[in-house]
Amino acid sequence: MAPGWLKGQNLWVRFGRPDDQATIFVVRRSLGTAVDRNRLKRRLRSIFREYGSAAGHVVVLPLPSSTRLRYDVLRDEVEALLSRLNDGSS
Repeated sequence: MAPGWLKGQNLWVRFGRPDDQATIFVVRRSLGTAVDRNRLKRRLRSIFREYGSAAGHVVVLPLPSSTRLRYDVLRDEVEALLSRLNDGSS
């Protein structure tokens, strides 16, 4: 049984549907202006591109604090959450 949502300091992640190989980013308007939201989506896409198919099918829900993070801090949090998510699924 796959775990539910895992909460980090700035992101929530969970497995998506098994038949969907896409990474889904749920970026709500409450996160800030369109510029802030689009910058966050670009950063997340870039980070997940590094993992390729190893990330699998996940859903990412950023918290408002994630728009103010440096790229390397955001990458470290994604890495830690994916590791926890994959450890919990085995």
